[in-house]
Order: sequence, then structure tokens, then C-alpha cells
Amino acid sequence: MKEDSALEVERIAQSLALARAEKPAYSNLYPFLESLLTIRAEVKGTIALDPLDISPEGVRTRWEAGFPLLNRWDFPIDIQAAEAVLRHMEEHLPAENIQLREACSLLSSSLAEHGEEREAIWKSFLHHEMEPWEEWIDTTRTDAASLLFAARCCLRPSIEWTADDLLARFPLPQSWHKGYCPICGSLPSLLYLAGLGENRGYCSWCGAQWGMNRLQCPYCDNRYHESLGYLRVETEPHYRVNYCNLCKYYFKQIDTREFLYPPCFPLEEWTTLHLDLLAQRSGFRQAPSPSPTAYGNDLS
Repeated sequence: MKEDSALEVERIAQSLALARAEKPAYSNLYPFLESLLTIRAEVKGTIALDPLDISPEGVRTRWEAGFPLLNRWDFPIDIQAAEAVLRHMEEHLPAENIQLREACSLLSSSLAEHGEEREAIWKSFLHHEMEPWEEWIDTTRTDAASLLFAARCCLRPSIEWTADDLLARFPLPQSWHKGYCPICGSLPSLLYLAGLGENRGYCSWCGAQWGMNRLQCPYCDNRYHESLGYLRVETEPHYRVNYCNLCKYYFKQIDTREFLYPPCFPLEEWTTLHLDLLAQRSGFRQAPSPSPTAYGNDLS
């Protein structure tokens, strides 16, 4: 795992160097993103978790029935790893990002005040349909979006570690073409084209990747080309926004087939914010992270 972590840190540095040259409009974000992505990769290499006890038969049964292997709140977490990321974020956040600094400070102080419940506090941020962290954290002192972002950034190394371990032990069958992640049932934060034009998803929750149909809305599974379309910026031929006229959600897509190096998808999420703006100005909505198929339609 440490070797994988070192390779990931190298890939992050490589991707950031390219982004700085090709997307200078995001220059104010790069110092923070470099610090955040690097510490998450380094911490992931130190994760101390036991692999989940799940049988090959159980995996096969769930995937054949179209179910993900886990619910989002079932992921084990390494609280030492999470708190290492939190400390790093507090030390390296830009001074001008007051809301995120306040969220990190509030989370840190709440963990200190409720030392015996640290694991419960961290696990509360794995939920999406309720806000159990309010039992320990005074949310009137910060905005919910900043608090969720900070906490889930800290949990991401543990979540990715489990997803990586499961996919290493149980290779995903080629027959899985759902619009949601086979590990956790979340929707993709990015779509990308690879190989001979295969459309793939990058999970918004655990970072898993899987194959999808070329024409498919991940949210509502619409596959009728008459109601699916895309938006594009002429100066960025490798990037576009796929949209669905039935559910009105959109997903950003990257054509990686001519990339010299594998993309760093967490970085691409940030450096394509202008595509979010383009889609939303055109009347389309950003999809929630949990898939309605896997978690029901009442999503928060």
C-alpha cells in the first residue's frame, strides 16, 4: 500500500503540473488542492483496517442482482487516518477560506470535547439522509456544506482503501453496466472515455471505476438518444457535459484516450467547475451523490 501511495503522490504532482500549464484560471486553487490531495494519498498508505469479511458467493449474488456491495454507512474507518488529514487541513487551509477554516476548527474541537465518541462522530458523516453529527457538533456555528466537505475529505482515504481492497479481491464482472457504483451504490462524479471509446464512471463516494453504456443517464438510466445530449466548450475538445432531458441532471465527461498520463480524477472534479456553471446556466441540475436506484428517491 505504501508503494501505491508513493505512485499516487507522484501522479498528483504530475497532474498538477499539467493543470497549472493548461488551466491557469484555477491557479488560486492549486496550492490547497496539492496539499489536500497529497496528504490524502499519503495517509491512505498508512491505513490500518481489516479487510471486510465478505464471501465470494455473497459478492456474486449481490452483483448478479444489481446490488452494490455496501451501503455508504457500512464503510469501516480509520479514525487516526481521518484525524491526520484534519490536522493537515487546519494547518494548510488558505486564510481567506474562512468558512472551511471554521468548519475544520469546529470538527476538531468537537472531537476533543467528546473523546470517547470520536468514532461515532466520524461515522455520522457516512450518512446522507440524516444529520446525526448534530448530537455532538453545534452546526449553527458553521454552514453544513463546509462541515460535510471537511469531514468527508478526512474520511476519503479510509473509504477508498476499502473500495480498492474489495475490487482487488473481487474483480468486477464485465456485465456490470449500472449507472451507479458496484461498491457503494453512488453516482459518478465524472464520466470518462477510455480504450476504444468505453464509457466509464468514477464514483463520487469511494473512487471506484466501472464500465457503463455509451448512451446512458446514470441517474435515471435513460438510454434513448433523442432525450440525451451534450454541451461543449469549443476550446476544450476533450471535455463535455452529458445531460438528460428526462430527469434534467447532467454529468461531466472527459475523453482520456489522447491523454499522455492517467488523469487525476479528484483534481479534474475541481478544474472542470466551469462545466458545472455551463450546465446549470443551461437549466440542468447536478445529481446527488447517492443513486436513487440504490438508496431510494428521497435523497438529501
